[in-house]
Amino acid sequence: MTDQAQDHPQRAAAPFPWAKAFAIVGVCAILTAGSLTWYFFLKVTPTAMLIPSLSEEMTRGQFSSYVGGLQGQNNLQVASLHTKEEFAYISEKKLFHYMPGGIVEVAARVPCQITYHVQLKDSEWSFYIRDQGRRLIVVAPTISFNRPAIDLAHYDLRVIKDSMIRDSEEVKLALQNEIPGLLEEVGRKNIDSIRDTARISIKNFLEQWLFNSFGDKQIITPVVDRVYFADEEHLFKNIIFADTPSAGNRY
Repeated sequence: MTDQAQDHPQRAAAPFPWAKAFAIVGVCAILTAGSLTWYFFLKVTPTAMLIPSLSEEMTRGQFSSYVGGLQGQNNLQVASLHTKEEFAYISEKKLFHYMPGGIVEVAARVPCQITYHVQLKDSEWSFYIRDQGRRLIVVAPTISFNRPAIDLAHYDLRVIKDSMIRDSEEVKLALQNEIPGLLEEVGRKNIDSIRDTARISIKNFLEQWLFNSFGDKQIITPVVDRVYFADEEHLFKNIIFADTPSAGNRY
């Protein structure tokens, strides 16, 4: 037996076929991915495609109904600005048209709150639906603001330069009479600074409207993608009307 074992040495073990194993795993992965793809396109996708999207009539009717149900709310507040303004007023008079009659300078520190809003009722809101009802582009009415509310507790009106021959109270009264108009100008100049805040407020309002109106219905609810204002035609004109045949629904 010893001589026979020496004549026939033990055969070496064959190496494990790694390449074959990897090939089998790869084929299984491809078959699994193909099965999942087939299931998605033949089972899931047709079901999703059966879900209707918003139409022009539904959008117009539901929005009008929702706004009509907001009792006593004609405007939507979109931003609030707290500011502290400084105004000065200098008055100089002459006696007999040529003699100096005294110079009085007064100043006012006016803290106030300016509330910005867009009109809900009796105004034009435009809705443009994109991506088969999945995105909503909105053009809201122009931004307006209420009369600035002055914080009288911190209102300060003072005389900077007085005159012995002038009545400073008269000059202070003249400045006070101008302050409402000056604050109106402040409110108007700050409209651009609150636009982005206003867009977010409108987006939140419209998403709440969509949820309340269509949340319990089998319908594709769009995402409020962009919000523009009526005076921003230079921004939305090319975007909305880039593809005229599919410009979407408008209200």
